[in-house]
Amino acid sequence: MDNIDINRIPSLSLAFLGDAVYAVKVREHLIENEPYSKPDALHKAANKLVRARAQATALHYLKNTGVLTEDEWDIARKARNKSSQTRAKNATIQEYRNASGIEALIGYLTLTGETDRVDELMKLIITDGSEGI
Repeated sequence: MDNIDINRIPSLSLAFLGDAVYAVKVREHLIENEPYSKPDALHKAANKLVRARAQATALHYLKNTGVLTEDEWDIARKARNKSSQTRAKNATIQEYRNASGIEALIGYLTLTGETDRVDELMKLIITDGSEGI
């Protein structure tokens, strides 16, 4: 990544990576906290947290609690303002765009090596921010 200008990577490409990282972090959390659950139960629990509506709620939670830096919010805001040709099955367009925002932020932080920050945000999202889901 040394020769790539991270700021030139399209927001939706960052969201592509962030979506995968987000899902893995949720699955790690579930395995750590419910290690003996059946795979079907884990799958259902993970889906509740990674669907677009839940991710949109997570972005609002992080923004409203003042956890995000100005730069982090700017990354998320830019991504959520990009139009996409696709839309989640069970979400509004606005929820889908907000979900893209949190995914882009997670993707950006991952590519810049800020894995501790990813872990911090994901912990907040899963433990505190998912209450409204």
